[in-house]
Amino acid sequence: MSNFKELRIQDISHGVIANTFAVEQPLIDLTSPAIKMINNFTNKIPVRASFETTIEQALKQLSVQPSNFILVTDEQHKLIGIVSSADLQSSKTMIIAQRIGLPRSEVNLHHLMIPLTNLLGVSMQSLSYACIGDALQTMEHHGAMFLLVTTANNEICGLISAREIAKTLQIPVHITPIANSFSEVLESVDHPH
Repeated sequence: MSNFKELRIQDISHGVIANTFAVEQPLIDLTSPAIKMINNFTNKIPVRASFETTIEQALKQLSVQPSNFILVTDEQHKLIGIVSSADLQSSKTMIIAQRIGLPRSEVNLHHLMIPLTNLLGVSMQSLSYACIGDALQTMEHHGAMFLLVTTANNEICGLISAREIAKTLQIPVHITPIANSFSEVLESVDHPH
């Protein structure tokens, strides 16, 4: 204990308890730093599930580990896509089940996920200079609900969710997904967003 110093003692004989002051959270708006909206995977382990996980299993997992998304992985635990919790609870699951001819109970995350090839990535470095509005503008321009965040080594270290921005800032977000294939065009006709 020789490395430490003793603190000076104060007179507490009056017994007066200090008033509690509510700490006001700083307001977050579209001009706030984009890094405030990053779900940083180095700080909190994201919810992950195998591509074979059924919708019901995924919903149970989200009831234990609340999250707005699930990272979908392959057999080697590599990221292959993302499923939003909103999609898991939407009519999209029934539409996909009908289209592929399976009962809803057999539809898995692979059927419902946004494939990694259809997701956008931005560097943590570029986000360190950006505001939330910049991130949202990028998502709206590309029709993406998520922005994956990468390190200097192109490792995925986090994500920004348009739904979380809308919820946090209490603003409407209008993102129209952009079809990357003819089957996605047909899907959007069956299930307009």
